[in-house]
Amino acid sequence: MIVLGLAGGLGHDASAALVVDGLLVALAEEERFVRTRHAPDQLPVEATAYCLAEAGISMSDVDVLATSWLTADLADVQSDMQNDLLAHPYFAGSRRPRWEQVMHPVAHACAAYHTSGFDEATIISTDGVGDGIATLVGHARDGVIEIKRSFPISESFGMFYLGVTTYLGFRFGQEGKVMGLASYGEPDEGWMPFDLHDDGGYDSGLGSLGADRPNYGPPLVRAWAARVEERFGPRRPRRYTYERRTARLGVDVDTDQHQQHVAASGQRVLERALLHVVENAVRETGCRDVVVAGGVGLNCTANGAIWRSGLVDRLAVFPASGDAGTSAGAALAVAAAAGERPRGALPTAGLGPGFGDDEIRGVLRAYGVPFTSEDDIAGTVADLLVEGRMVGWFQGRAEFGPRALGQRSILASPLDRSMHHRVNAMKNREQWRPLAPSLTPAAAEKYLIEPGPSRWMLTACQVRDEMRTEIPAVVHVDGSCRPQIVDDGAPSEYRRMLGRLAERGHPAVVLNTSFNLAGEPIVHSPQDALRSFFGSSMDVLAIGSALVRKPGS
Repeated sequence: MIVLGLAGGLGHDASAALVVDGLLVALAEEERFVRTRHAPDQLPVEATAYCLAEAGISMSDVDVLATSWLTADLADVQSDMQNDLLAHPYFAGSRRPRWEQVMHPVAHACAAYHTSGFDEATIISTDGVGDGIATLVGHARDGVIEIKRSFPISESFGMFYLGVTTYLGFRFGQEGKVMGLASYGEPDEGWMPFDLHDDGGYDSGLGSLGADRPNYGPPLVRAWAARVEERFGPRRPRRYTYERRTARLGVDVDTDQHQQHVAASGQRVLERALLHVVENAVRETGCRDVVVAGGVGLNCTANGAIWRSGLVDRLAVFPASGDAGTSAGAALAVAAAAGERPRGALPTAGLGPGFGDDEIRGVLRAYGVPFTSEDDIAGTVADLLVEGRMVGWFQGRAEFGPRALGQRSILASPLDRSMHHRVNAMKNREQWRPLAPSLTPAAAEKYLIEPGPSRWMLTACQVRDEMRTEIPAVVHVDGSCRPQIVDDGAPSEYRRMLGRLAERGHPAVVLNTSFNLAGEPIVHSPQDALRSFFGSSMDVLAIGSALVRKPGS
């Protein structure tokens, strides 16, 4: 059976995923094609066209269109999305596939569970809200998920954290900045705005605001921001300045000790509340293999706390835990219901477009970009990293999700702390924000303490005290890092590059950040890579087997 999953019907994070005979074979986010983060109000037209082309099929070959919402109030929205998509001239004349809807939190859960490699799992799906549910606790066995309990939007951990984010002056989509800022502060250990019940439930006291409806989220976020203000005092206003260098408005948000304290307090609340849910869910299901799904699953620090809690034996998180991943979850759910599901863990997040050397060189020649052809691009890049160069790395099929995993990355050596400053400045990122390492399993054992499941760069851990000065550019202020352990399932050229570094006496560790500039999606095509490369202070671009150098590099 061929199932095409779609996400984005509510105006953000549009994506498409293709599942063939139970296997996830393609997944792409619309933002990468249209070059606007979260692809607001966009249909996943480009992503859908890519998925079909990657499989060598047309829309007429698709058996089922799966969408990731079930609520009757949103049926028209989902129907309009698929109708408008199928009305696009590219799909004109195609046979209309059967349409199936999947409950939103179940789509999140299925994306993580069916790619985890676990036959049995305790599932924690926690998000802003979807289909009236903010947090879902389930028990999965042999491909079937049994819902044990659920909590409404008033109890949303995602809305709570967005309320903290808003109080601090950041926007929706910038929750990761709060997580990074939290490491600088000391939390208010006495603050717990959720009432945690002995039976595993919890209560925010905000249920009286009203029933779940599409416009209920903003009032709830405002209510949470007001609660934060009651606890910590008036919020700091965002400051706007006109930046002549970019001819655009810039936004300045305070990150002083007070802001650090609030961020740390919000992070600690989230971790304590999540651990409460996990502990009771594991007790109820009797299964210590845990799957975390939903947008809150992108909080690496909380995932690390779950891993180190002693409550779990194995932990899995989907690379695209946010709403963009629900296209995959919906498709996998429909396939599993038909008896088709993968039997192993997802081997790679590289399920987006890839470009061969001939295509890449054609683009370089068309733009008049000089390049050299390298027989060993991994070895050449290793030499450049040892020399202290910042390298754009564009190899293989694009990864999905918010983390760069060795297909669309900016790389640098982590041995000098100044490289942290250089990379953040190059990307126009705040200097207090951390940068992450990619490293081999052997290097992880040497440098890290209890890294946990780190294939997708979604679990934070501590760097060993005695090793922090060896790789200072990827060590956060609290001694933590967000590692990607590059195992045998990682892209081969990326693994080879780490091996080449080790051969040159450099640790098998590299600073790895996403190949994009501030405010942009991760680069998708050779043209995107060239635009970001020449619009930044990167030194060298390794694109396929071609090497592009700037003068003096």
